[in-house]
Amino acid sequence: MSVLWQRVRGWRGSMPGGSVGTRLAVMAMIDAVGTGAFLAVSVPFVTRSVHLSEGNLGFGLALSAAIALATAIPIGVLADRIGPKKVLVGVSLWRCACFVIYPLVQNLWQFLTVVCLLGLVDKAAAPMEQALVGQATATDDRVRVVAILRSLRNVGFTLGALLGGIGLLIDTRAGYTAILLLNAASFAVLASLAARLPVLNAPAKSLRRRFSVSVLRDTSFLSFTGINAVLTMHMTLLSIGIPLWIVGHTDVSSALISPLVAVNTVLAVALQVRASKGTDTIPGAARALVWAGISLAVCCLLLVAAPKLPVVLAVGVLVLAMVALTGGELFQSAGGWGGSYLLAVPGQEGVYLSVFWLGVAVQQIAAPVLVSLVVTAGSIGWVVLAALFALCGLAAPAIARWAQTQAAGRHRPDPSLAEAT
Repeated sequence: MSVLWQRVRGWRGSMPGGSVGTRLAVMAMIDAVGTGAFLAVSVPFVTRSVHLSEGNLGFGLALSAAIALATAIPIGVLADRIGPKKVLVGVSLWRCACFVIYPLVQNLWQFLTVVCLLGLVDKAAAPMEQALVGQATATDDRVRVVAILRSLRNVGFTLGALLGGIGLLIDTRAGYTAILLLNAASFAVLASLAARLPVLNAPAKSLRRRFSVSVLRDTSFLSFTGINAVLTMHMTLLSIGIPLWIVGHTDVSSALISPLVAVNTVLAVALQVRASKGTDTIPGAARALVWAGISLAVCCLLLVAAPKLPVVLAVGVLVLAMVALTGGELFQSAGGWGGSYLLAVPGQEGVYLSVFWLGVAVQQIAAPVLVSLVVTAGSIGWVVLAALFALCGLAAPAIARWAQTQAAGRHRPDPSLAEAT
């Protein structure tokens, strides 16, 4: 924890974007602390206090995720019409209201109602926050700002999990309610801070009258979104793949899982900003994705080797695999941010970033099944997954060059806008 605190103190004095960057950092920390606390108690609250089965919990979350996928693009279009700041304020207030009523849930239908209401905006916050960073900070600062915000979020999630742990220790409905209301309060504060955040540019008046989902015809951007989505599978490897592999296929104690996650957290906090250097250009973002693909491929191959080694050596290999996984995470995040900013059509950042994050959301739904199959298949599965990661990473430069050849045509002023004005 001391390492994390030292990083926070270092960023406080070197935050790009001046006071605006600092406000964004505060917003990220508050959001992450509330969300981390909620995630720690969400399942116990539903199963122990509301007394729903794990099947009902899974059904509700799946239904919420489906609704979130359906609303992501319309919310992105709305952001291009009225601005991401207004949308983020509205989304935060909506989530605040949902978490105020969440503790009142008593049965399945009430639970389904609340999670479906949350699902309406669940995939909107991340692209709106990224779009807002693009509007509120200078072009040269935005990737570094997002990198710092992500590191701060990791710190915030850790602190939030500790707060949620208090609720778990109390293990009563009152304790869970306190954590849920804390999360609601974090969204209220977030809305207040976002509403007062100054922006450098706002949506043009012509865009307020324009409805466009041309992003769905932008094949270069969709291709970039696709390879980025595959590379974000590092999240599922961390939460599902590596734990399942350790427990079911190695002689290493499951007690190692928690220290490995701690290694990931500390490295992510300490190195995210450094990994983002150079990703404020399309070639730089593509290079980062190449390194992400290679790092994740190395992680998979190291996992293949672990079961064949004595326990002591296997532990060392698993630590190296986690380091490689974290490298893939850092490079994927930085390359994804930089590329998504640069490939989005000016004036349509809201819908473009929504589609970009939609790719991540689809991965979050599909990856658990895929990773489970990989673990079941054993060494062959990991080798195939390694090849997929490497292929996606190595494809990034070609997709970047393709996008650059189309950039002049895509960024040329739209005659329809001139007519509208």
